[in-house]
Amino acid sequence: MSNEYQNGFTPEENHAAADGNANGAEQAGAYQNPGQNTASGENDTTYHYSYAGQNGNNTNYYSAPGTGNTGYNAQPNGSGYYAQNQQSATEQSKKVKKHKKQKTVEYDAFGNPIKPKKNKTAIAIAVVIAICVIAAIIGVIVSVTGGGSSQGGAQENPSSSAGAQIQESEGNVASTDNEGNYTVAGIAQNFMDSCVGISVYTESTPYSYFYGYGSGSDSSGEQTLSGEGSGIIMLEDGGYTYIMTCAHVISDGSSFTVTLNNGDEYDATLVGYDNQTDIGVLRINATGLQVAEFADSDSAAVGEQVVAIGCPGGLEFMNSVTSGYISAVARPVSSSIGYDQECIQTDAAINPGNSGGALFNMSGQVIGVNSSKIASTEYEGMGFAVPSNTAIATANSLIRVGYVEGRAQIGITYTSIENYSNANAILNALEELGYADANGTMVINEVNADSDLASKNVREYDMIVAVNGETLTSTDIMTSTLADCSPGDTITLTIARIENNQITTFDVECVLSESTGN
Repeated sequence: MSNEYQNGFTPEENHAAADGNANGAEQAGAYQNPGQNTASGENDTTYHYSYAGQNGNNTNYYSAPGTGNTGYNAQPNGSGYYAQNQQSATEQSKKVKKHKKQKTVEYDAFGNPIKPKKNKTAIAIAVVIAICVIAAIIGVIVSVTGGGSSQGGAQENPSSSAGAQIQESEGNVASTDNEGNYTVAGIAQNFMDSCVGISVYTESTPYSYFYGYGSGSDSSGEQTLSGEGSGIIMLEDGGYTYIMTCAHVISDGSSFTVTLNNGDEYDATLVGYDNQTDIGVLRINATGLQVAEFADSDSAAVGEQVVAIGCPGGLEFMNSVTSGYISAVARPVSSSIGYDQECIQTDAAINPGNSGGALFNMSGQVIGVNSSKIASTEYEGMGFAVPSNTAIATANSLIRVGYVEGRAQIGITYTSIENYSNANAILNALEELGYADANGTMVINEVNADSDLASKNVREYDMIVAVNGETLTSTDIMTSTLADCSPGDTITLTIARIENNQITTFDVECVLSESTGN
């Protein structure tokens, strides 16, 4: 089948205008990986205290009592004086008319003066009144100075027991509920030792390379901390302990350090990683560590409570605990290289640095590996985890052979048609040939030597427009087709080629090979 192509130049001639790379351009999406929390720069975290006094300070100001007519006034010079109310003339005359009472003396038979008897009753009453006054004064003093006991009963020894008291706990926080499931505290207490922090280092380019006089053989660049993430102790075998994490945490690193929950650090070796599932594995020379138990993620249920443990913000906040629920299962999420995989969605807080950390069910089993979240001010509580079944299958294969076994491939590198400046003209021509909306068309950059297409007259800049008769409206169609195939299976590819301003199409049969890459 052929059709005249009016644009006047081919994808090959227009290749210099194409963006992207040999593996296809990475498409930006709504999903953001927590990845590696950058370790460079100053800590810009601001801690806001929950308490603030009025006017921006914490000082309490106490005002004096009311300023009513108290009989005491302040003079302009600051001294005080009492102002006595003026009395009437009648009141003054009453005072003048008062006479002093005359004193009489009695004598006994011998002519001696008799001393008047003291009024003992009056004295007793006066003493009682004096005691009451003193007691009242003492009570006022104690009340003002805060020495009195609180309401509800007197204290036997106020001087030694005054102030708030700490009630001693009768026992530890419950680690299980009435049904025998772990509580959030129980998960943290019993399984945190299987969670680790990961420091990622990259090799700095030697100073001389920036100025063109490096030898090209010197690879002794300085190792610089470039990021931090989380991991799970998944296996002990052959004197080594294997750490599961996310591929995007370790894929760009040249060396790694694993930090245990007790603070011990180990240099780690890269075993392998797989970008399609976003799972990677490190190895440390240690034994006797707590190995996590993994759940069957196919049994995960919406509404099931889960606990996330990881290092949000890096190792400074290592093994922070958040909890939530499974919001959805089998939720399609695009990876960093464009592959869609089904993930567990959770509202447990997932932040940059949590990547590679464990998502526990309430039986203390890892049901997912925290991987990504939707990062937007319009969204909250939308994190995603790689299901444990996928993670274990990938990690075990990486440990055995260094790649994911049984994964089929065509054996090419390509660029999406949408990255070419003349894409619209080519797509319009393909539509006239019956391939409408072929936006997933794959422009071949290279055919691998071991690919079956190497013997099928397929060459650079040919375009794959359909697979098994289905137009590639998206590259996801090819991805899902290959995911359902095994090495050795045969698929039918529809190839479009531009020659002499003519587009021709033809079908080829391709036997799939096994992918051994990332």
